[in-house]
Amino acid sequence: MVSSEHIERRAVELGFDAVATVAARRLVRGEAYLEWLREGRHGEMGYMENYQDLRVDPRALEPGTKSVVVVLKNYHQGEDKLAGGLRIARYAHGNDYHEVLRARLVELAAFIHAETGADVATRPAIDTAPLLERDLAAMAGLGWVGKNAMLIHPQIGSYTFIGEVLVDLELEAEPTVVLDRCGTCSRCMDACPTGAIVSPYVIDARRCISYLTIELRGPIPRELRALIGDHVFGCDICQSVCPWNSKAPRSEDPALALRSEYEALSALDLLELDDAAYAKTFQKSAIKRAKRRGLLRNAAVVVGNSRAPEAVARLALRLGAEAEPLVRGHIAWALGHIGGEEARLALEAAIEQEQDPYVLEELRCSLGL
Repeated sequence: MVSSEHIERRAVELGFDAVATVAARRLVRGEAYLEWLREGRHGEMGYMENYQDLRVDPRALEPGTKSVVVVLKNYHQGEDKLAGGLRIARYAHGNDYHEVLRARLVELAAFIHAETGADVATRPAIDTAPLLERDLAAMAGLGWVGKNAMLIHPQIGSYTFIGEVLVDLELEAEPTVVLDRCGTCSRCMDACPTGAIVSPYVIDARRCISYLTIELRGPIPRELRALIGDHVFGCDICQSVCPWNSKAPRSEDPALALRSEYEALSALDLLELDDAAYAKTFQKSAIKRAKRRGLLRNAAVVVGNSRAPEAVARLALRLGAEAEPLVRGHIAWALGHIGGEEARLALEAAIEQEQDPYVLEELRCSLGL
């Protein structure tokens, strides 16, 4: 029978940076997750309420599972601020990690089949599967869940993707538990501009910049827009300040390297992308998760936060040309946030033509009406 060590060696050959095997059992932090849901801290991510029994036990997700091979893939790409002035979460700098990881996990599962020579059932899984994978990785000895709720590996840090292969074989599994090493450090909590880390290990997604710029489908709350700064997709602040990432190695995987077409993009450039240009620019990218309307909404907020008077003319043009009300509403906010006579005139002209109730509300707020 194939050994766990043999499987783990193959995982490294496939490009994973850390790997461990753990016996399938109920996750120890399952109750904390359920309490998080009860408190409504998941915001509008209704899908998080689905399959609750499956999320807390891999045996429920895939009946017959006896062992789980857990892998980590480093995606650290250096700075999150690009030459064009935008901040994009590091995990989205390269190709869509779902495709990158899934292909390699399928290869790992095929290796297990081939080596066992038996009718072994396997299931590759990434974060699209309903499974609390950070807790599973911690149980496998691949790190601990920090105060920012990220898995922290003592050598790699927290810039990692997590993947699994569920196996219906009892593999050798002797994980070494990694104790919580956050200690008295609270840098992540102190640095979060929106106060999303409401207590150690607890994130209120409703205040998290990553949630606001990726998962939230409607308007970003006005009181949080200025705090988003130049983050157009996701946020790494709580990871950037973590001491465990100060010496984290850079990823050398070309599939995850920064795509050249992103380097010089500005927020104003994003606002001018039509459907076809958006689809072409972000094909095979995790950034498509926000959809065009969400990404351009974010771009409008970033332009507003720049407080750059020279952006007003282009904003005014987009306010008149953009078909999506959500985007127009945030452009109106941006003009009001920048301020000045030119911005005021653009807002007054728009309010005479606008018919959408939401956009009209944003225009009135920006004009102080």
